[in-house]
Amino acid sequence: MNRSQAIEKIKKCLRLSKSANEHEAAQALKQAQILMQQFGITDIDVQLSEIKESSLKVPLSIPIWQHWLFAVCTRTFGVDGYIEMETDASTGKKKAQFRFYGISPKPELAAYAYEVLLRQLRAARQKYMKEELSRVRLAKNKIYRADKFCEGWVMAVRSQVKKFAISESEQQQLQAYREELNLNGNAKPRTVNPSQSVKQNNGIDYQEGFMQGKDAQLNHGVNGAENDRIKRIGGEHA
Repeated sequence: MNRSQAIEKIKKCLRLSKSANEHEAAQALKQAQILMQQFGITDIDVQLSEIKESSLKVPLSIPIWQHWLFAVCTRTFGVDGYIEMETDASTGKKKAQFRFYGISPKPELAAYAYEVLLRQLRAARQKYMKEELSRVRLAKNKIYRADKFCEGWVMAVRSQVKKFAISESEQQQLQAYREELNLNGNAKPRTVNPSQSVKQNNGIDYQEGFMQGKDAQLNHGVNGAENDRIKRIGGEHA
């Protein structure tokens, strides 16, 4: 039996220790304690074993609205997350990932929801740039205004979803896991410096994004089992 298998055995014993049968409960608790001592496993180790991660590749430099969308998905599905920056050992190139963590299947659902919403937002952004920003000549101004549209879109989604309520024990597990990660700061979002006149008049783009974001569909383009699992979470927020 290796350490991972021991932890699973301990978790099973701890569940049995809550049995109504006092003899069975006592034996299960004793077995859990023996295994914990034998493998040097602590209560924190057992708690952290419940936490799972789900990751998505992202560019090294991303706009603030993409960070916001990531935060909306963590908030909506009762998970936490971080950006992992690392260097590929084989190529030497840097790469980045959004990583969601929490009690399964929440991280997987949060990652899936992020992908679904990002596809919709990118399509809306492309359409807005083509129809409303086609006459904007400077690329930096066009990107800046499109980013403001996206910020409004994400904030509209955030305003329509409820924060997933999690128990105090689950909050403690997430906090303990984050401490174990020992994260050092956050990745800086991509910035664009437009003309001063564009900076002063970006409210229209944000408001248009907000209006369109109200029509976002979390189950857009989903079918079968994936649609069912998104709907199940959606039902918990109703």
